[in-house]
Amino acid sequence: MASGTKTKKVSDLEIIGLNSVGISLGGISKRTGIHHTTVTMRLKNLGISPADTRRAFMEDIYEELSEAQQQWLVDQLIGGRAVKDFVKSLILKEYVSRNSK
Repeated sequence: MASGTKTKKVSDLEIIGLNSVGISLGGISKRTGIHHTTVTMRLKNLGISPADTRRAFMEDIYEELSEAQQQWLVDQLIGGRAVKDFVKSLILKEYVSRNSK
């Protein structure tokens, strides 16, 4: 490390939170400035498995929905709306709902 360079102290909670959201080890590394091997070791020391970002996130969710819920979701996305945009809108709607009181 170069003289005068400061490193950010990254809390376990920050790493756990990013992992819980499904951010890859490389993504956590990039966001926090710590090496991906360090991220892996810290999660291991906490007894937490890294998010499996190779698996299809939405496929896991979709398979756990009832048939009626699956069809409702498909209906929401007809017309080319990306599921990413739909999930983001749901998160923002819930955020506004909880923080506007």
